[in-house]
Amino acid sequence: MQFKFNVNLTDNDYLEYNRFWNFRSHYGRGQIISMRIMVAVILGIFMLVSLAINGFSADALIGIIPLLIVLVLMELFLKKFIIFSLKANIKSLRKKGKVGYSPNSTIEFYDETFTEATPETKTEQKYSSIERLSVVKGRALYFHVNSLMAYILPIDAFENKLQYDSFMEFITGKINTIDYFDPQ
Repeated sequence: MQFKFNVNLTDNDYLEYNRFWNFRSHYGRGQIISMRIMVAVILGIFMLVSLAINGFSADALIGIIPLLIVLVLMELFLKKFIIFSLKANIKSLRKKGKVGYSPNSTIEFYDETFTEATPETKTEQKYSSIERLSVVKGRALYFHVNSLMAYILPIDAFENKLQYDSFMEFITGKINTIDYFDPQ
């Protein structure tokens, strides 16, 4: 075994991961942009159809104002709405006793694989199964197995900067795609 970490995650850690995934990661960022474009195109089509049906009159122009307002509000408040939805989902899962993460786990890194052991499960992954590693400076490392699943290793799991630097040197040789992000 090369490294062993005791990981204690909170709802806030999970929320931060989901915020990162939606707005900054390779996976979610494109989906948010696509969603914004799709909504703008759909509302644009409704506006054009409304104008065409009403003969491009002054009444027709006034009639599309609510659609323009919806479009502007959606563009302005989409991020806040998604964060609100994430918080509500985490709260709902917490009430049901089914959080989307393991609050306590141990992650052990070996030469060819790493394992995560929780009170309920134990999983082993080869480094080749990791699509990418996202390093958010000062916050966490996210080991993306695919677009929907990641292992979260918060910075506070490291004993000190020396251990962090040593781990980064080790893991850099194991994972092909590593993205570095500054915190927001």
